[in-house]
Amino acid sequence: MSWFRAHFDTCSIILQVWVDGLIVLLGCFCGFKLFTWAEPEIQLSLASYGQVFVLITGITLASFWAFGLYRWRKSILNVEEYQALFKAVVASFFISSTAILFLGPGDPAKLSEQDNILYRILAPFYEFFQLGGSVESLSRILFLFVFFTIFLLMVVQRGVSFQVISWFQAKGLGNTNVAVFGTGPMGLRLEQKLRIFPTLGYKFVGFLEDDSNRHGDMLRGYPILGGRKDLARLKRDYGVSRVFVAEPAMGEDELVDLCARLEDVGIEYQVVPRLYHFFSRRITVDNLDSVPLITPSVDPTRPVYRAAKRALDIATSLTVLAISLPFLLLLALAIKRESPGPIFFSQVRVGQGGRTFRMLKLRTMYTDMCGDAVSPSSGRDPRITRLGRVLRSTSLDELPQFMNVLRGEMSLVGPRPEMPFIVDSYSAVDRLRLDAKPGITGLWQVSEARKSPIHENIDYDLYYIENQSLVLDFVIFFLTALAILRVRATH
Repeated sequence: MSWFRAHFDTCSIILQVWVDGLIVLLGCFCGFKLFTWAEPEIQLSLASYGQVFVLITGITLASFWAFGLYRWRKSILNVEEYQALFKAVVASFFISSTAILFLGPGDPAKLSEQDNILYRILAPFYEFFQLGGSVESLSRILFLFVFFTIFLLMVVQRGVSFQVISWFQAKGLGNTNVAVFGTGPMGLRLEQKLRIFPTLGYKFVGFLEDDSNRHGDMLRGYPILGGRKDLARLKRDYGVSRVFVAEPAMGEDELVDLCARLEDVGIEYQVVPRLYHFFSRRITVDNLDSVPLITPSVDPTRPVYRAAKRALDIATSLTVLAISLPFLLLLALAIKRESPGPIFFSQVRVGQGGRTFRMLKLRTMYTDMCGDAVSPSSGRDPRITRLGRVLRSTSLDELPQFMNVLRGEMSLVGPRPEMPFIVDSYSAVDRLRLDAKPGITGLWQVSEARKSPIHENIDYDLYYIENQSLVLDFVIFFLTALAILRVRATH
């Protein structure tokens, strides 16, 4: 068991490769069956596609490796994995199509008779990998069914795998002992994230600090273990194998010395850079002779994404409002019957570019207690009505915000809009949240950090703003739907 704990990461990756291979083969089979069910007049033999499906499996697994799906790197919501999964499946589709075209039946003897020496060299490889049957008999539409099914099954499988591994790591299996060098605000923020998210695979053992007078002191319930001169002892006594350097103001010479000492004792390290919020933006690193230059970069696909996102916002909002209209009428009657006042609660919020708008909700509080104040954080808040508690716990009070989406003031996915008196206290970094259109749901809402105030977790919004894509939007919306279903199941 101790060996398994020490090699948990390696064992997990090996097992993941095998499971992925089986799921891809299953996706090929299910895609084939789905196609034959949708097109019963087309007679196809599964046996004639066996060799093709094995080829697809090999290419797909190679694409997974190329897109980093077998690198041990977990994020809080694993959104990067879903994005890489989509790209890998699309790449494997095009590579497989090309490979099938070139490896289709032909006459290898003619190749060997060519005067070009390259043909003679490649002929044995062609003979070995050549596919049987006829390329013309292979259905192109079938491949669309196959890869669509592969993607759906892989999303489910990777989601389940993520939850299983997270459960193991929450129990302490396979966790890496880590320490944070720095006791300032950034060090405390890192400790908070490690504490909130034990599923990241890190076991926090304590802080590091060069001030020897503080060694042995307790900070947030964890000891200050030592400084840079004690690294060998810390590795031996506490099993520290990774250190997060969270002193952004540290001088360059000090940082280089610390990193060299960590390398000497065999401890991996990661450094939080100075002005780290700047690095959350989309940048490229150029060089002026030997001097590196950080340059803001613009994603050329962003206008296309915005147009597609707006079209999706409109289509989804119209559908949701049309389906939920009878239910909204029943809720409106229940709200009016329970307490006097309007059906809707309208409140000024700050949107994209600092522009204000009135965000709509179903009223969940007594009329004389509504106003610009900090939102209730507990269902036991005396301002909330009995029906309001149900509406809040199930997120049904958010339904009218689809009208805000139709008007273009909000989007389905984006940073949550704040009230003006909170935005007035924003720093320059906090105001970066206003670069995107606010959303009904967002990355912060589907994370464990949602229990803390929005403005204390700006990292999620900055990540979303700089990594916006339809894939990321779908992942966040899917996780939101799961969260709502879990809440309803508990009531």
